[in-house]
Amino acid sequence: MGHDVVVVTSDIPKGASKSDGIRTYRFKAIDIPYVPYVFNLKKKINLIDGDIFHSHSPSPFFSKAIDKRPHVITYHSDLEVPPSVGRLKIPRPLRGMIDHLYEKMYARPILDSCDAIIATSKSYADSSPILCDYRYEVIPNAINIKKFDAVLFENLRFSSLRTKVVANRRFAYPKNRRFLRNSQSPHPERKPKVLFVGRLFQGKGIEYLIRTAPRVIKEVPQARYTIVGDGEERDRLERLTKKLNVHEYVKFTGFIRFEELVKMYAESSVLVLPSITRLENFGIVLLEAMACRTPVIASKIPGVMDLVTTENGLLVEPKSVEGLAEAIISIIHDENKVIKMGEKGRRLVDEEYNWDVVGTKIIDLYRKLI
Repeated sequence: MGHDVVVVTSDIPKGASKSDGIRTYRFKAIDIPYVPYVFNLKKKINLIDGDIFHSHSPSPFFSKAIDKRPHVITYHSDLEVPPSVGRLKIPRPLRGMIDHLYEKMYARPILDSCDAIIATSKSYADSSPILCDYRYEVIPNAINIKKFDAVLFENLRFSSLRTKVVANRRFAYPKNRRFLRNSQSPHPERKPKVLFVGRLFQGKGIEYLIRTAPRVIKEVPQARYTIVGDGEERDRLERLTKKLNVHEYVKFTGFIRFEELVKMYAESSVLVLPSITRLENFGIVLLEAMACRTPVIASKIPGVMDLVTTENGLLVEPKSVEGLAEAIISIIHDENKVIKMGEKGRRLVDEEYNWDVVGTKIIDLYRKLI
């Protein structure tokens, strides 16, 4: 769009100094959870001649560093301290105290001082005890659809990839041409795949997804589960699969390359996001799955509810193993539902959640502040 973009972040974790042609400054920092502290941040920020400063989630360190220059905050989520971190149990009174201190001493002072607030979804903002008191503009997260399409197009020639791709302008295929699976697939024996993608921590609710496996496999013996990602819960979750005697049906991959991830989305029958906390305010993996024409199942929680409808997936009450199992079975049993939901999801991402559409909304907001 003709704008000069500079990214300022910490060196936690290490990363490239340039991505897609965008300069990135990575400053040494102290690893404070969620808010790494950068020494002499103000001095370093002053070296950058910016018209607008846009930060993600409230940061008192960043807010003080930019002085009186226009500041936009994207408020991603409230703080919700988990009942435990690893083996460390956190008592409810202490969790409540931390939440209160975060709100009074951290979040509200920063939101009071900024020039504009972006919420990624209306349902999350309206249900937030903090954000509901502020004026905000809803601009959702988005994905770069072109990157997904490039991988999908490249993989169409491999028969092992289940292609749900329907003709569209992006690929310049003949109108209405379809690439179907199962009945016309060279691999009719391919197993239904249930996919999870994300960090393996308690708030993602992965335990409840794994607990659906005995019933789902009983109903659909060919079904297989794939858990993509890593985190502190991995060992416990792997032990749970053995306890439930489903370890042969559940595969943990750890982190995988982007190209492999896109292929896995496209090959899967359904993506499941069973999150159970307010730290899950949106669910970018839902958009990624939809971009690959894969139906989604997600917990019925604020933020996520704005993305998932009966047209592109199913919503289930958090922590409901029975509800989750029924939703999974209902989708993987019905090939027509997989195709129709996949197409609706793809259309939604094309129209509302791609970088071009969302980027224009952000630029319009910037212009109001300059």
